[in-house]
Amino acid sequence: MYRLIIILILLIILFLMVRKAIREFFSRKTSDTALPGKDVMIQDPVCKLYIPVDSAITEKIGGQIYYFCSDDCAYKFKHYMSG
Repeated sequence: MYRLIIILILLIILFLMVRKAIREFFSRKTSDTALPGKDVMIQDPVCKLYIPVDSAITEKIGGQIYYFCSDDCAYKFKHYMSG
């Protein structure tokens, strides 16, 4: 009888741990779509260079914000996206 109670308690603890891990995983995924903070490094989509967000060149293209390391990369990306 005591073994059954211990097994149930362990299963409940395991369930709570898995549920917490899943919630943290999905909250990180949704926070990635939010605007990044100033201390975040972000990758330029053209040259793949990582740069701080606060010094990046931002362009809103097609309703989405993109971050670039230089005006040249932003220009290349805009012309690539326009066809």
